[in-house]
Amino acid sequence: MDNKKFCKFCGKEIEKESIVCPHCGRQLKEIKNQGEKTKDVKAKEVEKPKFYAQEWFMWLMLVFFAPIGIFLMWKFNDKMQKKSKIILTIVFAILFIFILVIGNSESEDNDNNTYETNKKITVEVTDFSSMTTAEIDSWCNEKKVNCKITEEYSDTVEKGKFVSQSVESSKTIYEGEKITIIFSLGKEPTVSQTNALKKAESYSKNMHMSKSKIYQQLTSEYGEGFTEEEAQYAIDNLVADYKANALEKAKSYQTTMNMSKSKIYQQLTSEYGEGFTAKEAQYAIDHLDD
Repeated sequence: MDNKKFCKFCGKEIEKESIVCPHCGRQLKEIKNQGEKTKDVKAKEVEKPKFYAQEWFMWLMLVFFAPIGIFLMWKFNDKMQKKSKIILTIVFAILFIFILVIGNSESEDNDNNTYETNKKITVEVTDFSSMTTAEIDSWCNEKKVNCKITEEYSDTVEKGKFVSQSVESSKTIYEGEKITIIFSLGKEPTVSQTNALKKAESYSKNMHMSKSKIYQQLTSEYGEGFTEEEAQYAIDNLVADYKANALEKAKSYQTTMNMSKSKIYQQLTSEYGEGFTAKEAQYAIDHLDD
């Protein structure tokens, strides 16, 4: 009887060491062992350290927020030698203090920049329409405003006159801001007017002609054959130094024709000669021997 026991499921007598009941087929010891395994697993889970006690988290904190990392290192990292802990504590503490100092310095610089921005001086924009370019430059320099004077063609505004300004008068701006002031170039020239101007520039540069002679050459039927309007546009827009042109002509007469100064003067001023003005011719005579 000592070697016998009763099945707890069907109640029939079985061997004491039986694992499975021969009558009902139910397992007798599996349930007990499974329970023990479950307890072992739970015990192991309890023993697993929290994330903040793990080494990877300690290093993460040392890099990004040293005080917490140093605390975790001394509290949970028993494997690390004390000497190593001391060295790491000093290194990361110094690094953390350095970062704090740099951060405070940048913050102060930003505050100073903000203060300087708030200190900007305001300027009330004037009306440029009645001012010359020289007066505009003077005003802009005095007010410390960045002024850009430019020219554009206009069908309605006479050449050299004021057209517009990018900031209206009486408006308030800061020192250093930009204002664009536009003056008129007059009506946009036609192709023929542009061609006439190019011809005039060539006569002035290469042949050193006077204004009157350039006009005659442009309008002559034996010359360029431009209309009076086209020729006048060229003369009005030609940038030429007629005194220098007169001097070049005078030198030519002196060296190639051996003329006296009085005859050179007559030739320069004659309407049948070069057609320079008396002032232009006198300039040439005065500088002939320079």
